[in-house]
Amino acid sequence: MEKKEVFFVIFMFIIIIFIISIFSYFVSAGITDWFTKITGKATQQAENVSVTLTGINPVTVNVFNGTLSGTGPTENTFTSLTFYVTVNDSDGVNDINDSSVQANFTNSGEPLRQNTSCSLVADIDSTSANYSCTIQMWYFDENAVWNIGASATDLGNTTRIHNTSMTFSYGQLQALKISPNSLTFTVNIGATNQTASNDPTLVNNTGNYNSPNLTVNAINLHGETTPAQFIGVGNFSIGNSTGGSPPAECALSTPTLQNATDRQLGNTILNRGNNTLNYGNETSGQEELYYCLRTVPSGISSQTYSTITGGSWFVKLT
Repeated sequence: MEKKEVFFVIFMFIIIIFIISIFSYFVSAGITDWFTKITGKATQQAENVSVTLTGINPVTVNVFNGTLSGTGPTENTFTSLTFYVTVNDSDGVNDINDSSVQANFTNSGEPLRQNTSCSLVADIDSTSANYSCTIQMWYFDENAVWNIGASATDLGNTTRIHNTSMTFSYGQLQALKISPNSLTFTVNIGATNQTASNDPTLVNNTGNYNSPNLTVNAINLHGETTPAQFIGVGNFSIGNSTGGSPPAECALSTPTLQNATDRQLGNTILNRGNNTLNYGNETSGQEELYYCLRTVPSGISSQTYSTITGGSWFVKLT
């Protein structure tokens, strides 16, 4: 056999071996993988699959109010009252909608007090969880029995379930604040129907007690230089309005003060209320008092007469 023929045989043998190798690769790796390796582009991608199952049964709601009974107002501000709610779902605790748990306090004629986002404390077991609900009660809220409402939903049934079976008693607070807490008169000896230079005295109800009258207990005003001299409190009258001539607080029909004696003031009703709503207006937990020095006694010396030596005057709830 000639050299050319031998070379041709060898060349064909190599070609056949190469073709067999390529075919074997296709069979073992697959043409798609081979094409991917050649082009560098994916022709398939993994997909994650999940299924969330929710229940069909509604929740049940229970209220535990052991910390509420006997609580009462904090003067001139709010009191934070905390109680606990247990929510149960037979479909499992994970089916409870934690953000849905709400609570409120209600009383006929009173503003609604509520918390729309009670806080998860902890899961109790596989079907129930405990929630903490804090609601602010104000100093002027009624001394009465209040209803407790709590509700929740779940993720599957979504029906809001309410529990209104529990109540609590909100206590009473008698308290007031006056402003200014001093009276100033600048008068001449022998003058009449002199009013205070810093009237009125604003009396704020800072609790939830309805006072049918205010009471003033006053003492004689002794001289700061010569204590033996004094202005008797019988020269003073007090009312809850002003204006006119003589001023209304100086009229003979207004009450006259008595030394070291509680003197009830007619028509000075101080009911509970939000005293920030109508500052200077007697409509919301407020009353105004106006003082008059009807007669400045003659025969006493010029000096300052005050409560320094004998004690203060007091405004009281009745």
